[in-house]
Amino acid sequence: MTNSQFTRQWDLDWLRVLVFGVLILYHVGMYYVADWGWHIKSAYTSELLQNFMLLSNQWRMSLLFFISGIVLAFCHQRMSTWQLIKAKTLRLFVPLLFGMYVVVAPQMYIEMLDKGLITMSFFDFWLAYINPNTPLLAQYQSEIGLLTWNHLWFLAYLWVYCLLLLVFTRIVPLRPLLSALEAKLSASVALGVAIVTLFVVWMMLRQTYPSTHGLIDDWYNHGKYFSVFLMGYIFALLPHLKASVVKNRHGLTAVALIGYTLILLDKHGFLYFLSQHFETNIWVKSLYGVVVCTNHWAWMLALIGYSASHLTSPNPPLRYATSAVLPWYILHQTLIIGCAYWLKPFEISPGIESIFIIALTALGCFLGYEVIQRNKVLCVLFGVAKQDKTCIPKAKYQTVS
Repeated sequence: MTNSQFTRQWDLDWLRVLVFGVLILYHVGMYYVADWGWHIKSAYTSELLQNFMLLSNQWRMSLLFFISGIVLAFCHQRMSTWQLIKAKTLRLFVPLLFGMYVVVAPQMYIEMLDKGLITMSFFDFWLAYINPNTPLLAQYQSEIGLLTWNHLWFLAYLWVYCLLLLVFTRIVPLRPLLSALEAKLSASVALGVAIVTLFVVWMMLRQTYPSTHGLIDDWYNHGKYFSVFLMGYIFALLPHLKASVVKNRHGLTAVALIGYTLILLDKHGFLYFLSQHFETNIWVKSLYGVVVCTNHWAWMLALIGYSASHLTSPNPPLRYATSAVLPWYILHQTLIIGCAYWLKPFEISPGIESIFIIALTALGCFLGYEVIQRNKVLCVLFGVAKQDKTCIPKAKYQTVS
């Protein structure tokens, strides 16, 4: 708990980069998947694609919040609360504002063109987009007009969660409390607490507060993501938990696969004898909640376990990707929407078209980062910082093969 020897845990970098890669593929899938709304949609949609996207749908963003909580705890061991608040504001809030005003604007412009709601030039649209009192597209406005963050909601939520947790730990010192619990809190009890916490959130908030990504009215997502973020912070300070996750990664994978199978069976109507009572029987609803919440944590911890077992060494591509991952994240959805809209009139088969979209998006992100990292102002605006190899402490567990 008080170890002052710091080195980087490369497994976390590997996993974060891989999950952001999955996110790019997921957003390309959103263009083609049937029945799931998105900014623009292909003329060719697939219900089968839902089955594959459901695999990561439940835990994809939660895992990023969990890793962020781990990293915050490690950094908090060597940086003051005020230093971290400044660092997180520079790394998250500044890119969020820049992204909203500059990077996200083309997404909304293309969406409105695709829906036939505007015919104006991008510059004229952008002037209206940044004007909080614009009369344009009133049905798409919020309290700040047309200005929005779209996929950058993750940066907004993460910044707020970091501030809340850092202030909370000033009032309630978690480290001494967890130090006292370390010998008594078994991994199974910790997992039970995590699942029960998510279960309570799922039961109480999911239907009343459907996902909006609007920050001030998104209470189910806050309950889920902030609890996961807090669990990540605690997970980092109790190293025996990670040792247990590594040891039990195969069992966690089995549980995750069972949960995913049950979700697919329910989706395709094979569990109708249960689903027909979902709204009227509290025990049936609770059973669904247990499956969803257990599936959620099993996938996240299994991936943590496998990355800690096999992805422990750095290499030049990883070092590059670790620095590039935030600019890639900021740029990727605008590039996906732009490429999809440009290719749409050619009526290419969706299999070939999706490959083009992925390739062009990756190329655009690569070229964008090459420009960004060579300009100090753009580095600040896209949250690029020099790699701090002293920020993450040595792993306190034995790698299990």
